[in-house]
Parts: sequence; C-alpha cells; structure tokens
Amino acid sequence: MAHRNRWLTYILERFPLSTYLLLSVCMCWSGAALYQMSPFSIPIQTGIALFGLVLFFFELRLMDELKDLEKDRLAHPSRPLPRGLIHAPEARRVISGLLLAMLIFSLVLWAARYRDGALLYTGVTGYLALMYKEFFVGAKLSRLPFLYGFTHQIILVPLVAFPIAIYHNHAWLMTPSWELGLTVLGAFFTYELCRKLDPSAHPVLRTYPQVYGRGGTLFRITLTSAIALLGSSLLHIELVCAPPVILTWIAAVIWVQRPRCHKWVEALATLSLLVHLACVPIFRLVSKWI
Repeated sequence: MAHRNRWLTYILERFPLSTYLLLSVCMCWSGAALYQMSPFSIPIQTGIALFGLVLFFFELRLMDELKDLEKDRLAHPSRPLPRGLIHAPEARRVISGLLLAMLIFSLVLWAARYRDGALLYTGVTGYLALMYKEFFVGAKLSRLPFLYGFTHQIILVPLVAFPIAIYHNHAWLMTPSWELGLTVLGAFFTYELCRKLDPSAHPVLRTYPQVYGRGGTLFRITLTSAIALLGSSLLHIELVCAPPVILTWIAAVIWVQRPRCHKWVEALATLSLLVHLACVPIFRLVSKWI
C-alpha cells in the first residue's frame, strides 16, 4: 500500500493526469478532424490512441525526472526523486517495465490489425529508448542545449501521426499528417524554450538564457515559432495558429528587456501549444463563423 501511495504522490505532483489527458485528447481531435472524422464517434479507436499517448507521456516524464536527478538535488530538492520518495533504482526498473509495456502494446495493435499504428508506436518506443540513453553521446549533447532540445522534440512528429494511423491505417502517410506534426513540433519546442526563461534559475540547470543569453534565446524562439507558422501555413490554418504564435513572440521580445515577465511568456506559450494541438477542429469551427 505504501508503495502505491508513493507513486500516487509522484503522479499528483509530477504527472497531473488531467493536463496530459487534455494534451492527448487535443492531439486525437486534430488527427481525426484532419480527415473529416470525429474522435467521439469512434470511441474504441480514440480510447486506444489515448492510452498509447498517455503511456508515452508518463514514460517520457519519468525518464526526464531520472536524467535530471543530480541537477534537481540542487535546483529542485523538494521533487519526488531528489527528496527520496522514489529511489533511482526503482525508477529505472519502472522505466524498463514501461518500455516493455509499450512494445507489448505495439504487438497488441498489430494483432488487432492496427498495423500502421503498431509500426509507428514501435518506432516511437525505439526512439524514446535512444533519448533515454541520450543517443550514447550525452556529454556532447549537453553542451548544445538547442540541439539537445531538437533531438528530443522531433519525436512529436511521428507521435502526432500515431492517432491518425489508429483512425485510418494509411492516412498518416499523407502529407497533411506530417504538416500537422510540423505545426505541433514548432509549438511544443517554443513552449519548451519559453518555460525556461526564469532569470533566477539555478546555474546548474543551464537554461537557454544562461547558455545563449537573452538575445540568443529570442533568436531560437523565433526559429521554433517559424516552424509552427510554416506547418500551419502548409495546412492553410494560419488564421487560427498565427495569433497565439505572434503574441508569444511579442511577449518574448518584451522579456528580453524585462526578464521578470517570464511567466507571461510561459503562459502565452502554453496557450499557443493548446491551440496548435487542437488547431484543426478549432479552424473548422472558426471557418463556420466567417
């Protein structure tokens, strides 16, 4: 019982289920709407896709917690792993077990004839395992935070395609699926940059401003914002996606001069991310009004 309570505490503190369900539902909703489907009219496929996405996000969260353990002992000692609620060997065992669970899930998908979804999920699982090992070049990657971030964000492109493959076996091979992936990649990467702008962050964290300076960080936010705008432009839904991207970028420009407003940048980047995750159904709804 105590073991379960510890993990429940970890989930409540570090993996708020409602947040990750919202992200996953938005991804499913856009994936279905991209091909004129509603995820709510095909609940079995939606349930399968949601399970796969939440399993992925939980594994990713735990991997990041373990990889950041030494830094968090100094910068965030109250988090579950640094304070000893969950011990590192236990976390490693759970990570290995979850990777196995993801592979078993892929086999179940294959047996249930969701074969394209199974192939994508197997690929995502393999890439996630490589991320956990930092592609066996962790020391070099750690010196290049932006490249490190890109190698860890690119997994979002096939992840976005996964629910699409569950809804329709071959739809994920079509161009709009990858354009949606590009859109989500840009928004997620922008959020990742914007949530680490705190000027009072502990030096051990080596945040983007600490490594690249405020001007260099703004330049990288501009690049990731451009990726999001490119993807939405290719999908012809920039009417929905461009405003939150531009607002986030303007807030980042202000942050260069007023670093203490970093929370506003993070908040706008969070809003932008949610809009991009649900961009297709939002666009279809807005199109009916104009």
